[in-house]
Amino acid sequence: MKRYSYQNSYLFLSSIIFLVVWEIIAKVVGNQMIFPDILSVFNSLIEILKSGNFLIILFNTLKKAVVSLIVSFFLGSVLGILSYRYKICNMIFFPFINFVKSIPTIVVIILVLIWSKVEFVPFFAGIMIVLPIIYENIIGGIESIDRDLIKMARIYNVSRFLIYRDIYIPSIYFHLSSTLPSIVGLALKVIIAGEVLAQDSLSIGGEIFMGKIYLESSTIFAWIIIIILVNFLIEVTIKSFNRKMSSWRKE
Repeated sequence: MKRYSYQNSYLFLSSIIFLVVWEIIAKVVGNQMIFPDILSVFNSLIEILKSGNFLIILFNTLKKAVVSLIVSFFLGSVLGILSYRYKICNMIFFPFINFVKSIPTIVVIILVLIWSKVEFVPFFAGIMIVLPIIYENIIGGIESIDRDLIKMARIYNVSRFLIYRDIYIPSIYFHLSSTLPSIVGLALKVIIAGEVLAQDSLSIGGEIFMGKIYLESSTIFAWIIIIILVNFLIEVTIKSFNRKMSSWRKE
């Protein structure tokens, strides 16, 4: 209880310091277009939340993130399993995975912008960035499985379906679960960056781009706050789900 109270006090104090420093910088800069004060950002945030398109904009961006994550998980699982089982597949996939993993995110987005239609840029950029991480985690999850447990299951004639359901899938998931919040957060950031470069309408990235065109820094900061809050809610949800899964596994 004391630790929880200490964490809350620490969070409150750090937030106050952050806001004070923000306000000092805004006063020193003295230009709302370059660095707006807290009140301007708050007013812009209220305007965004009150606008009729807010939920549509939020839904469009989250939809792209969800679709790119689903595709990435599917492809990463298939490629990871094939690479683990067959060396030839590992030799084929290895150069592509390392190429995508090594180059900067912005370069990936620009390449996708050249290769595909503008409306597909956020999807493909999200997939190309997230896929290598999931691919490596899938292989790592399979390699972390206790081989003695598999042998024991086969000795007792446990069906392959039960072995996959009760050993492989949980082991892979728990290997991946620690990085899952970071993967989702990264996907959301890449999607929004893709929307900005693609100038995608009715999206968070598109709104940030319009804020840049009209020099509305307070609007950009307001959208940043929304992104942080959305990412925080997603992270809390995933961690809560992971805790429930861990307790279920122990039982």
